[in-house]
Amino acid sequence: MNNNSDYFAFCKKTYTKTWQEEYLIECHDKKPQTAKLAAQRKAIDKTLVESLLHYSNVISEDEIWKNISLIHKLNVANLSDFDISEEMQADVLERCLSAHQSWIKTSGHSFERYIASIDNQELQENEIKFILQSDLTKMIKAGSLTNTFDDIIGLSSWGKDFDLYAIQSIHGDVHVFGCIQSKTSIRDRVGRDVTFSKNAMEGLFWSVAVTLDGSFLNMDEFKHMVNGGGSYSLNGWHGMYAMSGITENNDRIYKVNDTLDLFVQHAIKAAKQFIADRRMLTTTWKA
Repeated sequence: MNNNSDYFAFCKKTYTKTWQEEYLIECHDKKPQTAKLAAQRKAIDKTLVESLLHYSNVISEDEIWKNISLIHKLNVANLSDFDISEEMQADVLERCLSAHQSWIKTSGHSFERYIASIDNQELQENEIKFILQSDLTKMIKAGSLTNTFDDIIGLSSWGKDFDLYAIQSIHGDVHVFGCIQSKTSIRDRVGRDVTFSKNAMEGLFWSVAVTLDGSFLNMDEFKHMVNGGGSYSLNGWHGMYAMSGITENNDRIYKVNDTLDLFVQHAIKAAKQFIADRRMLTTTWKA
């Protein structure tokens, strides 16, 4: 199956089949529009995982993502024929814009869930998990974290500054040790994100970002933003991990595979540093 000619058909078939099956399931206890959104999210999740599983060795991750984007937009817009009259153009345009906005909203969350689903023996042995921001909020409200009072204040105030968090359990005591930004493209709001990251590093948390398309990391401005240099006196993250768009590591910029093995290894090192001597987990710390 793994050849360049059929991956789009594979993506389309996987998305459509998942969407149709999940929509029927979701309709049992949800309103039609809510069921539709839930089915779309599950279709994106399933297609992303299956596509990376079958094609990541022959098709770049960003190319796979672009095709899932197109398939999702066509599904939302409900377009099966582009040969339309002038009278229909306004309506088609409106639906296409709605589809685009739907993709922006749901695709980022799907990538977050992909990272949160990473689970391997090394993480299990170190009792480390990556959780969504919504899960962190629940843990804070439940009082289930053993971080310091100042930590909790900081984590509570950051809101949506970070998409995921790295937690570790030691003898049943759970604490946050890392703050993670996930982005389908590094250019998305990165100017604001570097400020959020520096706040986390100043709070002695491991602060990193993971991007599906790291093409912009080939530009000096973004290299300096991550590593320091140019107009940036210090590095903006402890590490920036790109699944595609770059071919080799560059200081704190790391090329990773679809299972994010290097990212996992660095998370374990950061967790150990957090426990051994958190005071060393400053901006200059490096995995």
